Amino acid sequence: MASWGVTPKIMRCNGGTGFSKPEEEDRFSMLMDDILISILGRLDLRTAARMSVLSTWWRRLPWLLPELNIDVKDFLPIPRPNPIEAMDMDKAMASLTKATRSFLVNRHGESSSISTLHLKIYLVNDSLCEAGPLIGDAVESGLLKDLDLAILYKRDIWACSEEGMLQRGQPIDGFFSDYPVVLHCLTRLSLYTVRFEKLDMHHVLFDCCKQLKHLALSHCDVGAHSLFKIDAPNSKLLVLELTYCRFEILELVCLPKLEKLRCNTWVSRHAPLAFILVPSLGELELSCDAIHGQSEFKLSELLQGTTCIHTLTLGFKGENVSCGSFPPSIHILFPFFVPFLYSLCCDNFQKYIVHMFMHDKESTYIYLIFSSM
Repeated sequence: MASWGVTPKIMRCNGGTGFSKPEEEDRFSMLMDDILISILGRLDLRTAARMSVLSTWWRRLPWLLPELNIDVKDFLPIPRPNPIEAMDMDKAMASLTKATRSFLVNRHGESSSISTLHLKIYLVNDSLCEAGPLIGDAVESGLLKDLDLAILYKRDIWACSEEGMLQRGQPIDGFFSDYPVVLHCLTRLSLYTVRFEKLDMHHVLFDCCKQLKHLALSHCDVGAHSLFKIDAPNSKLLVLELTYCRFEILELVCLPKLEKLRCNTWVSRHAPLAFILVPSLGELELSCDAIHGQSEFKLSELLQGTTCIHTLTLGFKGENVSCGSFPPSIHILFPFFVPFLYSLCCDNFQKYIVHMFMHDKESTYIYLIFSSM
């Protein structure tokens, strides 16, 4: 490495006097490449790109980053408009596409690979069609190892109509069909406000995305208040997050490697989940406030089919909780049996009580008593 990262001393003219003096050394450039890359990796992409103009040595460093975080929101005007207009999104996506092409295609001859690309985009115009070939070529060349893709929604999720949700599903399905090579590296996927009513959601997410390890769905469904079954014995999925999803019941028939499930705010009138075969599920988080007409359900029944939960988080968002050894008839008793449970979190309670009875070294009985307001 020439001069070990020290920038050349630059001679500067002093108003035609004939005298010149060396410019001070760039102290940052004296640091090792690994340290500089670590610093750049903590910055957003726009800031990292601006840092590259400090010197000719810095100019090459952003293209050595092993992990890239390209977020369309970083390309919006500052201050960020509220609401975000269509023109702003179009310009932001154009800038994002240019930046993505620069990092995936024009790598200045550098041979280093990208371990993970975190890509957050808006679903506007042909955004997926433009990203597809870039990512596909990077995967085929061995440049890109893992892809974390988030397809955002521009506004509040409740502002999207059911027809709009349905329309958003079509280009996503087309993207997976047109660029199957991208799915070879897709390890994390986040979808917002998408309806797969006329599409095969199971095929898209579990048959096509064979490397998927983390799936987050926000305000997604297969039709309002519909049953959705996941039967994917070959799936590598480790984490499943559901937020405001409108499944009447999500039945996990077979997800052998699933370790963590988070279900936040469901609209089902019944127990939102059913477990059949989830042998690795160790962390379960349930968080929801009561809605009008919602039926009561027992945690003991909901947890049937789970065998190794060790961390359970329950959030009932301010619902009343009654204290007492035995619940009055107006209260609801939720007994359940969970072996090896070592962590229980109860959030946003006004009052709560937990009774624990150790019958042997491997068993714990827990009783939660609460009532809706």
